[in-house]
Amino acid sequence: MSWSTGNSAAFLKFTPSRLKNDHKLNNTTRFVIFHYFPKSYKELGIVVVMLIMNCVMGRNNTSPYYTYSSEILQATPTPHSSDYTVNENDYLTPSNGTQEHLGPKFANAYLTEIWILIRRNFINIRRTPELFLSRLMVLTFMGFMMATMFHNPKEDLQGITNRLSFFIFTVCLFFFSSNDAVPAFIQERFIFIRETSHNAYRASTYTIAGLITHMPFILLQAAAYAGIVWFALKLRGPFLYFLLVLFVSLVSTNSFVVFVSSVVPNYILGYAMVIAFTALFFLFCGYFLNSHDIPRYWRWMNTISTMTYPYEGLLMNQYQVNDTFGYIDGVPINGFQILDSLHIRTDGRRKRTVVLIMFGWAVLYRILFYLVLRFASKNQRS
Repeated sequence: MSWSTGNSAAFLKFTPSRLKNDHKLNNTTRFVIFHYFPKSYKELGIVVVMLIMNCVMGRNNTSPYYTYSSEILQATPTPHSSDYTVNENDYLTPSNGTQEHLGPKFANAYLTEIWILIRRNFINIRRTPELFLSRLMVLTFMGFMMATMFHNPKEDLQGITNRLSFFIFTVCLFFFSSNDAVPAFIQERFIFIRETSHNAYRASTYTIAGLITHMPFILLQAAAYAGIVWFALKLRGPFLYFLLVLFVSLVSTNSFVVFVSSVVPNYILGYAMVIAFTALFFLFCGYFLNSHDIPRYWRWMNTISTMTYPYEGLLMNQYQVNDTFGYIDGVPINGFQILDSLHIRTDGRRKRTVVLIMFGWAVLYRILFYLVLRFASKNQRS
């Protein structure tokens, strides 16, 4: 880049410590410029010599050629940095341990974060609908299959057993249909860590938004299956309670699978854990052995099994009536007798309690999922 008289003049004009009479050079300056700089670099020589003289005279406070920043007009864009000396204590934390308030930690309010995350989740589902549609197709297909296999059961002991098998298979089907959610969070984990490390949103809002987003789709899946099997098999009891049990069962199962996916490092181990717990829950749900026949030291497994409560809820909705469902040795068997033989309570409050317990398990698993995200995930920048 070549220097010109205009460039040098502009440089000298905006130099804070310039000479007051920059157009008049003293004899020493002229001697240095014309004897030590070639003719083609006269302008550059002026700049260099001026800088050297400013540095030398700047150390002498009595020099009449130094202009302090306080004398510069306020309209001048030059920062007043020469009045302040950098101190080492400026970079230390205050001794009282308090820090200055630098503004809010998160850019958005709590409810705003939830709304933004919900919208993003819906956009992701719209762009990749395969997960939702595949689950819906599986439940729809299995609904038609159950409707044709268990249609018109016989009024004997085998017919009652076949109807019990239908209910337990329905519970297992809804549990296994949620297993495809294992790799969902595992794939999003790195995105979550990157975004939360920059305080884009909170872990609690991420948890709540995920639950709210999936609830409409879970309700649609439960309604598709319930609408098919209810009318085809002519089930008893209120249809809305049947739908509610299936819906809450899917919510609690989805929460359990999401919690497992947050603990395991990869989806292979996640599938292994989900399958292992599914087998345990299925064993202790009360179908193979009712709660009274399970050994005392294993009854706690019946309590924590997420399959116990939807299985009992479906049976109570079906058999809490005095209708006859079969004959054993010519003796009619009504619904309350079937529930008594399975050691399932027959009072009406038990139906509401079962639904509340399933909601409680769903909330508990979501809280555990949040705790893992909040304290166990490495969401701090290193």
